[in-house]
Amino acid sequence: MADVTDHYENLLAGVYTWLYGGAEPRIAANRSFFMEHGIAPHLSGNAVDLGCGPGFQSIPLAEIGFHVTAVDFSETLLMELEGRRGALPIVTVRADLLDFTRHTPDTLELAVCMGDTLTHLPDFEAVERLLADVFKKLEAGGKLVLTFRNLMPEMPRTSRFIPVRSDDNKVFSCFLEYEGEYAIVHDILYTRGVGGWELKKSFYRKLRIAPERVMNLLERIGYSKASLREEGDFVTIIAGK
Repeated sequence: MADVTDHYENLLAGVYTWLYGGAEPRIAANRSFFMEHGIAPHLSGNAVDLGCGPGFQSIPLAEIGFHVTAVDFSETLLMELEGRRGALPIVTVRADLLDFTRHTPDTLELAVCMGDTLTHLPDFEAVERLLADVFKKLEAGGKLVLTFRNLMPEMPRTSRFIPVRSDDNKVFSCFLEYEGEYAIVHDILYTRGVGGWELKKSFYRKLRIAPERVMNLLERIGYSKASLREEGDFVTIIAGK
């Protein structure tokens, strides 16, 4: 099985932004999300984007005045962010999410871990460590924003084949299996080449995380005023310190 870093670098990173229909729609959606939830700098202005990818969160956060440390393991996606950030106050760091404390200021006003990044962690103990380390870094009045996919319900067998996106030159689909606390994601990419269609395929594990378990964890760590919203299988949690 490919680990998540190899999976991204060998298959997913090169088409990641394309899968979302381009960068600007996602950046615009996050501008609206942050505005809707009143997220703007009022304290130190320091923010960390955990699993920043190509900048879907980092760019709108920097636009509203945050100084963003953007952390990701994918060199390809970080290079894409660097090509898009212009003069915005964003520092990119290639690192494991669990090592983010080495690369951020002493205090943070905001930490975001969005776009299903949380499910890429190896186990729930890693989730506990990450959220506890974020809490230690947050200043009083700071916020944590999480979004992730709820993979706990098992999809019916024929529904596990998911057409994701296609155009004249690319077709991307995936297939899900379940193994205990993990969903096994098989990604399949066909690309039109000079001699015909070329196939790339790989698979990796995603952690199945129950929203209620995260809410209980946040309370145990010491977060306050945590809110939970579920839209379909997508979960949004916002908590404060």
